[in-house]
Amino acid sequence: MAVETLCARYPDHWVAHYAQRDYGPVDPVHRMAFARATPYRWADIRGLNRIEQRVLGEARDAGLTSGVSIPLRETNGDILLVNLASPSPEIKTEVHMRLASLIGALFHQELHRLMKPHRPEPALELSPRQQECLAWVARGKSSWAIASIVGISPHTVDYHIAEAMKILGINSRTAAAVHAVTTGLIQV
Repeated sequence: MAVETLCARYPDHWVAHYAQRDYGPVDPVHRMAFARATPYRWADIRGLNRIEQRVLGEARDAGLTSGVSIPLRETNGDILLVNLASPSPEIKTEVHMRLASLIGALFHQELHRLMKPHRPEPALELSPRQQECLAWVARGKSSWAIASIVGISPHTVDYHIAEAMKILGINSRTAAAVHAVTTGLIQV
């Protein structure tokens, strides 16, 4: 299990100092991420040893007066930690903590959406007869009327429309026709 930092907008001098001192393994904010599943205020971290007190003290001196951390659990056991830090006085209200939870959840959802490999949708292909029948449906024609226009039986019209609906994954002939028009599969 690991805690991973995805992005941070801490003061440059603090980031350099933190890295130079190798504070990651002794940072109490990271330690709490393994113990908590919900957001926590940095001021609420208890049981600090001397080194952890120094890390938080130096963070305050660098302008990170208060902060909230939002641990996000990955399925592989890793923890993504969203830290919201401020030079302002301590975050105190339950409303702020609930907002932190919401921010974390939205961040996590968007991160997974962005990291998902883009796979182009498979091209949907309708046969010429399916396209023709759906185009007539889009014009408001019944199966009987389409059969008369095209010169096939109403049963065959229904078959081609049903097959087109299967390909499109749509359960209504009207919805299938609308989808086919809006996606450019047919012209009306």
